[in-house]
Order: sequence, then structure tokens, then C-alpha cells
Amino acid sequence: MGKKISLGAAVAVAGITAAVTVSLTYVYAMNSFNEKVADVNERQAMYTKLSEIDQKARQDYVGEINETQLTDGICAGYIAGLGDLQAQYMSAERYKTYQTGTAGKNTGVGIKTAMDEDGNMEVIQVMPNSPAEQSGIRKGDTIVSMDGREIVRITYGDALNRLDGTAGTTVTLGIYRAAQPTEAAAESENTVADGTDSSGTEPQGEYLEITVTRAEYTKQSITSSVINGNVGYIKISEFNDSSVEQFNSALSSLNKQKVAGLVIDLRNNSGGSVEAMASMLDTLLPAGNLVTTQDKNGQTTVEYTSKSNEIALPISVIANETTFGAAEIFAADIKEFKKGLVVGQPTAGYGTKDEVIPLSDGSAITLSVANYLTPGGTVFNGVGIAADISATLTEEQMDLLARDELAHTDDAQLQAAVSALVRQGAAVAEIPGTQSAQGTDAIPEEAGEGSATGEDAASSEGTQPTEESSTSSSTAG
Repeated sequence: MGKKISLGAAVAVAGITAAVTVSLTYVYAMNSFNEKVADVNERQAMYTKLSEIDQKARQDYVGEINETQLTDGICAGYIAGLGDLQAQYMSAERYKTYQTGTAGKNTGVGIKTAMDEDGNMEVIQVMPNSPAEQSGIRKGDTIVSMDGREIVRITYGDALNRLDGTAGTTVTLGIYRAAQPTEAAAESENTVADGTDSSGTEPQGEYLEITVTRAEYTKQSITSSVINGNVGYIKISEFNDSSVEQFNSALSSLNKQKVAGLVIDLRNNSGGSVEAMASMLDTLLPAGNLVTTQDKNGQTTVEYTSKSNEIALPISVIANETTFGAAEIFAADIKEFKKGLVVGQPTAGYGTKDEVIPLSDGSAITLSVANYLTPGGTVFNGVGIAADISATLTEEQMDLLARDELAHTDDAQLQAAVSALVRQGAAVAEIPGTQSAQGTDAIPEEAGEGSATGEDAASSEGTQPTEESSTSSSTAG
């Protein structure tokens, strides 16, 4: 028989319980209050300091203050102070440019360049139907001046920014165009096979001045070809809204040519739209979660999923240390869905969800608001996605790759990716390491057991793959 508790004891227990509850609530409330007060005090100190700087500058600064530039500078400084490499402030004008860029359209000249050893701009790609193409600029041209100023004095980075601009404005480019061997031969009967004439001098190029009127053009972010006899090759330089249509078109063309497998090249991919990337993966992968994020409170959100349809081809993905953001998610999904193998080197490790948040005056900020997870639930920010098969290039080959001039038979990473298709059962017509493949490198070891290097690739000539929003949005960075 249970013991009875007296009324007095019951009242005492209830009182103690209430007191403990009140005490705990009080302690929590005080801690929360103190945190808020500290936060308010810190913010007040920041505003006070900024006000003091503003007062001193307006009182003593000898120059004129541009209020718009000042406001933009303050905002940019605040974002920089967060210490987040992916966070940025965009002025209203820059945000408009960003919006057209994510749509796959830009307004400007329409070329892709690389800095040469002299600091000038080497044209490595001319966008189809762009102002540059219509003005006669060619791949291989070297831009040495812009509007009468030498590129080395403007600096390469500043000159790069000046290529884009308002539609209808013009820019005059000073271009050095090297003489082509065929042109030189037509001009002189003394030209010999190495491109020099009988006197030992090299054919002289020409200097041109071409004025280009900036206009809207579509970025060509995807190019494709058939390599090694029957392997589909797709190179993706970035993900934007126009990439999806370009990808589907390339995939359809390769399927009609009955390729045995796909090599998807994500080297030097700058990332971009996660939505566009997920749309491409949906075509390749079976049903599952494609993109998952985890916020600072540990809450996970599935952002994109794939349907049950998938492509019936083995896949190899080539990645390297300049494979960023959305491209890293792409590689991780192919790998962890067991749809294919990742070949090359570990990726950059930029795995944060960067949300673009418009502000009331038309400007915007980009903040890292979550980490992206691999399908297996791993955070890869700061770590990257490891390759299944390790393969490297020499520095010279990496330079050629950046200029789209590396022949596929000399590309150890590309040939390792073809070999990875063979491992997956693809009936490749020209297998690396066989006589039919014209001396391409042998099948590489698995990552951790060995690797293929660029020096292993054969020196024989080969053909190069032909490379053909005011609301919040997200990118991977």
C-alpha cells in the first residue's frame, strides 16, 4: 500500500518546483537579454565610429564626396568585414549585370581571354554571333591596347572588366595578329616548313585597330565533340540558364552518333547556377536527392531532386583544383549515385550556398547561408571532392588547356577519363594505350594506387575536341 503525502508536503514540493522553474527561466532570459544588449552595444559602437569618420571626412577632406560611391563603399566594407570570401556587395548597376550574366546573356564584346606572358590579352574564344565575331576578331589575336591605352598599363584585370558595358557603347581594341603559315607561304616563295623564310626570320604579323560596339550576346558555356572514335565529350565552363539548352542539344547530338559513353569535362569550371546544374543532372541520374543544404542550425533541406529517367551510358567526369561550386556538386552526385567515376584532381572545396539578396535601392548582397552536402551527407566546403582516379598535367599542358589548345591525345586526364569508361564496360573504339589510339597513355591506376601524368601522354599529334533575377537566387561558391 502506497504512502500518503501530506497536503503541506505537496504544497512545499510544488513551491520548490515552481521556484526552480522560475529561476531557470530567469537565468535563460537574463543570458538572452545580456546577449542582445551586448549585440546592441556593439552595433551602437559601430554606428558611432562610422558617424565619427563621416563627420571628420566631411569637415576636413579636401576632395569632393560622391555620395553614391561612398554608400557603395561602406556597404562593400561591411560585407568584406564578415570574412566570408564568397560574400559580396553589388551596386545597383553591377547587380543588373549579374542578373543578365546568370541568364547566360552578357552585354559587351563577347570574347574569352587569357593573360599572356607579357601581360596582354590573348583571345582564346570568340562567342558565336557576338559583337567580336561580327567585327572580325579571331581566336589567337592578342589585344595589346584598349581605347589607346596599353593593356599592361591598364592592368589585365581592369581591361577584362572593360570588355563588358552598356549596349551601344564602343571600345577600340589594338590587336596584334600573328602571320599564319599559309598566309606567309602565299606572300613568299622562300618560306620553309618551320614557318621561317630562307633568311631565318619569322613571318611578320600585323597590327590592327578594331572598334567593337558592345551588344548583348549569349555565352557559349558548353562545347561537345566525339573523341577516341565513339566517346562523347562535353566540356562545361560554367552553369547558367542558357547552359541547360546547350547541354541538352549536345547530348541529343551525341546520342544520335551512338556514343559508347560520356566524358564530362568540368576542369576550370567557375560554378554558377545550382538550378541549371541540377536540371542537367536530372537528365543523367536516376531518382534521388540531387542538392541538399545544411544551415548554421544543422537543419537540412533538399532543394532539388531527380526523376526516375536516366541516361543509359557510363560517365566519366574530369575535375581539377579549379572546379568550383556547382561543378563540385555535379561531380559528387555522379560519384555517389555510382553513375560514373571522377578523374583528375580534388576539386576546389567551395561548397557554400551563396544567396543573392536584393536590397530596396536595386543593389544586392551575396551571403553564404548554408553548406552544400554530398548525397551521402558530407560537407565538402574547404575539402573538395576527391577523384576516384588520379591524373595530372604538366604546367605547360595546364597552360594549353586554359587556352583550349591541348590536343586530346596529349591530355592525360582526358585519356584517363576514357580509360575509366572502359573500366565501366564501355566498348570504346580507340582505347588509350592501344595501337588504334595512336599512342595515347595507358589505363591509369586507381586513386591511391598510382596516377597518370601529363608526361606519360604520347607526343604524337592529335585532334583537339571541338568546343562548341530581382528575387533571391542561389549559387554554389
